[in-house]
Amino acid sequence: MKKLNPSYFEFFFYRYGVIIIFVHIVTIACYFFSIQEEDPITLIFPTILCFIFFPLICLSEYRMLEKNLPPANVFLTDNGLIINKISYPAGQIKEITYMPVRNTLNKFSDDFFEIETNDGAAFYFLDRRPNWKFESPTMKLLKNHPLFSLKTKIREESSDGFSVFKKQK
Repeated sequence: MKKLNPSYFEFFFYRYGVIIIFVHIVTIACYFFSIQEEDPITLIFPTILCFIFFPLICLSEYRMLEKNLPPANVFLTDNGLIINKISYPAGQIKEITYMPVRNTLNKFSDDFFEIETNDGAAFYFLDRRPNWKFESPTMKLLKNHPLFSLKTKIREESSDGFSVFKKQK
């Protein structure tokens, strides 16, 4: 059994954690290369601001995602998927679509997967961060799976935000 979606912490850390680390590196470099600054408050103040705003940004992203589209928790098994603790055999899965969606509020692209079942239900989950070749590891895993290789599709990037998703049943 392989978990397909990342945890929220992992998703938001890789999105915003890189920015926080960059701010720290620049702040430390400016502090040590500055001849006039000897006050450590110049070094401490940006650090405190980063650690205050990092959880706030992650929390606001999580709330926006949860309000517009509650992501499903998905596991891949040998003969199907487990979605939100309910087992779906491969025969019940109609299509799995990879959907890059550019959110209109923060301009970051989110990579989602839409799972459509034969009874018309739609489930969505976030993709893991891309590998060093900028490929989706989840897409690669699904394309190599014998039961889901023909059911996995790629949709063009959408800039319509969360309005591109169907309502969940």
